[in-house]
Amino acid sequence: MVVPFTSAIAREVLRTVPPSQREAAYALGATRWEAIRVALAYGRTGIVGAIMLGFGRALGETMAVTMVIGNNPTVSLSLFAPQYTMAAVIANEFTEATDDLHLHALIEIGLVLFIITLAVNALSRALIWTMNRRSTAKPRVKPEPAAIGTAA
Repeated sequence: MVVPFTSAIAREVLRTVPPSQREAAYALGATRWEAIRVALAYGRTGIVGAIMLGFGRALGETMAVTMVIGNNPTVSLSLFAPQYTMAAVIANEFTEATDDLHLHALIEIGLVLFIITLAVNALSRALIWTMNRRSTAKPRVKPEPAAIGTAA
């Protein structure tokens, strides 16, 4: 579910790399693999963004994930046993919530999901921001020490 979406966006990001970047790498004597590394470095932020979008899309898929993991409301210690996600709980039980406590519990589950979504988005935004900052940071050049006793 994540791979097709992520790979399609990453492919589009790599297609936007200017041909002059690859040509410059070839002109400096780079091999094909080194030119690919240059293109990957140029589109690194977009590729990370594509991965985050893919995982965000997977978090938003309710019914597909519900059917894949088994849709069983019992708690099990095994990772391979059928489970129940928070989104599946809301989707399956919201129409049957008759008393106020059940309805409020489902709304609280939705609030927890919203907070998790905000945290994932904030982390991905911070990751992309730091990657952009690193790639655009200028290298610091050490100033040459002035010669003692020379006139300018």
